[in-house]
Amino acid sequence: MRRFPFQFSVLLALLLFAPVLARAQNVTCTMSSTGVAFSGVDPLSSRTDVNGTVSYSCKNSAGSQRSARVCISIGESGGGSTNPRLMSGSGGTLQFQLFEDSARTQVWGSDVWGGNPTMGWSSNAFTLTLAANQTLTGSLTMYGRVLAGQTGAAPGSYADTYAAGDTLMTINEQAGATPPASCGGTTTTGPFTFQVSASVIKNCNVSANDLNFGSVAAGNVPASGSTTLSVTCSNKMAYYVGLAPLSVAGTTGAGKMKGTGANTDTVAYQLYQNSALTTVWGNTATSTSAGNGVAATGSGAAQSMTVYAKVTGSTDVTPDSYSDIVQVNVNY
Repeated sequence: MRRFPFQFSVLLALLLFAPVLARAQNVTCTMSSTGVAFSGVDPLSSRTDVNGTVSYSCKNSAGSQRSARVCISIGESGGGSTNPRLMSGSGGTLQFQLFEDSARTQVWGSDVWGGNPTMGWSSNAFTLTLAANQTLTGSLTMYGRVLAGQTGAAPGSYADTYAAGDTLMTINEQAGATPPASCGGTTTTGPFTFQVSASVIKNCNVSANDLNFGSVAAGNVPASGSTTLSVTCSNKMAYYVGLAPLSVAGTTGAGKMKGTGANTDTVAYQLYQNSALTTVWGNTATSTSAGNGVAATGSGAAQSMTVYAKVTGSTDVTPDSYSDIVQVNVNY
C-alpha cells in the first residue's frame, strides 16, 4: 500500500496554522530521467553496472537570492521489493539495485517510503543557490547494478517501470546563499518517470577432462575409455553439443591420435555417446538440432556429460605417446 507523506501533519497545519500556507514557493524544479538500460547481461558472469541520468531545471522566481536543498526519493513500482529491486520478464525476475554513488554503496531510496534502514537508505539531495529570477540546470547520475550470482536468470527481456507514484521531490528553500541543512518544504509527487530494463543474453561455459587409454603393448587393443565434460548454460536454454577431433576433416566423431616428433604413425579412435559404444558422438549439431551430438537444456548450473571412446585402428605402430585434440562445440 502506498502512503503519501505528511498527510496528517498538513491537515493539522491547516487547522492550527493556516497563515503558514500562504508562504510563496520561490524555487521550483522540473525533472526528467533517461532511465537505466542494461544490455548484454550475462547471468553466468559477474555483476553488470550501467548508469542513468536524472536531469533537472530549477528556477528562482523571487526578486532576491534564494538557496534550496532539493531531495529526490525513489520508491518501488507498485510497492514491490526494494532489497533487492526486481525487474520482471518472461523468464521470471532479475535482481538489481539503484545507487547514489559510483562505488555503489549508498542505495538511492526514500525518506518517506519503506526501505532497508540498516543500509541507510535515503533520498538523493543536491543544493542550489540562485540569483533573482535565475534558472539553473544540471543532472544527477543514477548508478545501476544487476546483482551477481543470478545464474538461474533465463535469457530474455526484463523491465521495471517507475510511474508518477514512485518518485517524490521536496524543495526546502530560504533567503541568502546558504541552503537549508535538511530536506523538507514543498513536496511534489511524481516529478519524473523512468524505466529500468535489461536484456539477458544466452551463454555457455565448458570445461573438459582428458581421456587416457593408458599404456598398451604394440599390436594389442586397449580397453575403451571415458571422460567427462562440464557444460554450464543459461537457464531454460536449449543447447546441442558436438565433438570434433581436429586430426580429421569429418563430422562423425572419428579421429586419429598422432605420435611425437618425426613419427608419422597414427592410431584411430571413435567417440561415442553411450557406454555400449553403439551411438557415435560427432559434430553435426546445430543451434536447433542435435544431429549426431547431444541435446540438453541449461539450468544455470554445471551439467556433466560423459564421453566414451575406443581405439578402432591398429596399435602395431612405433612405440610412442599418441594424442589428439577434440574440440567441444556448444550450439545455441
